[in-house]
Amino acid sequence: MKLACALLACALAASAVEIDGVWTAQTTPRKGKAADKPAATFTLDLKTRDGKITGTVSMAGKRKPVVLSVQNGKLDGDRLSFTTVQHSKKADVAFSWQATAGAGQIDGTRTREGAKRGVPFTAKRSN
Repeated sequence: MKLACALLACALAASAVEIDGVWTAQTTPRKGKAADKPAATFTLDLKTRDGKITGTVSMAGKRKPVVLSVQNGKLDGDRLSFTTVQHSKKADVAFSWQATAGAGQIDGTRTREGAKRGVPFTAKRSN
């Protein structure tokens, strides 16, 4: 029984991925027409508590940085998901973020609401 409890504790510890902190991310250029666009760089500042994710996504804007709040954030093992909403004079645009966290890296996709495909990104721990 003690061995079973010890193995369960090890399995739970191994599955818990530490994503709290600041991550520097960059989109991955696609092949084809989109390959001409430069990769976008942004920062993820994430915090987790009881399977929920909070924080911000920061990126360069035309005049000042754009900071978006993480909404509906969920962490399930090494998989994380959340949404952000970018406000502009014309309209609000929602983005869905789906990713997998590993040792010092997060790989995922950011998809604009209504888009068929998302933009892949890779984030590395900054701190």
